[in-house]
Amino acid sequence: MKKEIFINCNPQENRVAVLIDGRLDQFFLERAEDESPLGNIYKGKVTTILPGLGAAFVRLPLEKDGFLPMRETAESSSLWEEYPEDSASKESKNRKGGNRNGRKGSNQKKEKVRTIQQLLRKGQDVIVQVVKEPIGDKGARLTTQISLPGRYLVLMPGEKRIGISKKISRRDQRARIRKNLNEIKIPDGVGLIVRTAALSATKKNLKKDLKYLLNIWKEVQRQDKKKKSPALLHEEQGLVLKIIRDSILTDVKNIVVDSKAEYKKIKRFLSLFSPRSQSKLVHYTSPKPLFEKHRLEDEIQKIFQPKIWLNCGGSLVFKQTEALVAVDVNTGKHKGGKNQEQTVMQANVEAAEEVAKQLRLRNVGGIIVIDFIDMNSRKYQRRVMSTLKKELKKDKAKTRVLPFSEFGLVQMTRQREEESFLKRVYEPCPYCQGMGVIKSEFTLNLEIERKLLTAIGRRPRVKRFRIEAHPQLANHLLGETWEDLRRLARKRKVRLSIIDNADLAYQEFILWALSGKDQEKI
Repeated sequence: MKKEIFINCNPQENRVAVLIDGRLDQFFLERAEDESPLGNIYKGKVTTILPGLGAAFVRLPLEKDGFLPMRETAESSSLWEEYPEDSASKESKNRKGGNRNGRKGSNQKKEKVRTIQQLLRKGQDVIVQVVKEPIGDKGARLTTQISLPGRYLVLMPGEKRIGISKKISRRDQRARIRKNLNEIKIPDGVGLIVRTAALSATKKNLKKDLKYLLNIWKEVQRQDKKKKSPALLHEEQGLVLKIIRDSILTDVKNIVVDSKAEYKKIKRFLSLFSPRSQSKLVHYTSPKPLFEKHRLEDEIQKIFQPKIWLNCGGSLVFKQTEALVAVDVNTGKHKGGKNQEQTVMQANVEAAEEVAKQLRLRNVGGIIVIDFIDMNSRKYQRRVMSTLKKELKKDKAKTRVLPFSEFGLVQMTRQREEESFLKRVYEPCPYCQGMGVIKSEFTLNLEIERKLLTAIGRRPRVKRFRIEAHPQLANHLLGETWEDLRRLARKRKVRLSIIDNADLAYQEFILWALSGKDQEKI
């Protein structure tokens, strides 16, 4: 598997494309105007306690207060679901005479469930990290469970546990990692999560990574003592460095960047993080744009299109709403062979692969409903579901998939940390107001006639009316519908005129009631 990273830099925007075997697999976008606070660590001040919701609002140096749920202040972190605590490591620590995990004795009483009022108080300073960036009218989602990712480890200040990635499944590999960790002096009061990249790490690598992360945490603590809330204590690395940090954990053949300044920044970063990877870094200097040379522009544009064609001739149609994202699978030109059920299954299998890929590329999160082509065979349904789950494993975002429903629909969720690219790049259409459709000419004619009749009925003394419309609409009214409007005006014994106004939006019109030198907008 050949993995390449292409980075296109612009003063206003950075774009990163990750290719696998020459095909676009992931796409990332960062604009100067919307720098993300995701991963940043802040010193905030509690402004509001919400007992009913079990949460609090925290003032940050951001536009809106952050939202801190009680479960994000508890000792157990959601990260441990993906990186479970290693029981063998606990036993090893216990044999050495010190239980770092603070296991309670069997005779000890269980702690009572605490309330948000017991955990926080109004006006209290609290160190928090952004786990979900502000979306729409909602402020950032926060946690007090700080996590600092490195190349091989994730440092969890305040924790006492050691977790190992589920992707490291072999016992001998986990045993080797545990042995290396047991030989490293891990300070009290911090937990560690071992990332998949640690498979290739030596004890020296792990020790160096731990020292790097501990220095970052010490700086956060120093800034905490120095600054008053609300304040930024630690800024997460920018998009480019964050992607490179996570990508060099796997086999990457090339990292190509078209900016000299960004090239130098990446080189400095690699010299500290992964010196061997510096040879993979290439500064692209050709006059032909980097993405154009590798035919990526057309591929990126497809991310924003509602319809995606499949190789089999079928298609996917994405419809994004406030509540959920609907994906419709169509056979299209795919007729297949004599066995219709098998033809449908093959189209659905290809669709499952493409849906998982498109969710990553489009950065879609929340509830997703997939309407596969109807299949009666449970065997074929299991085949499609197996394909979908297999492809979703490539996704860093957490996903959960439910079985086929009675109506042949698949419901799933995908972790949402930031807005989808569609919402970040596009604005609602000023003509259709985001509906995706506009009124037909026949509908507009009836609407104008009804509004004119209502105005005449409410103003019996007014004998002159004027319609002011967008030039295209005005031409239509003066052409095809003018006779009908003039006949209506004569019947009601009023005079009617139509003028155009280029400042109005398409299909927009204004009705004026004219009386002498006075005019009233209706």
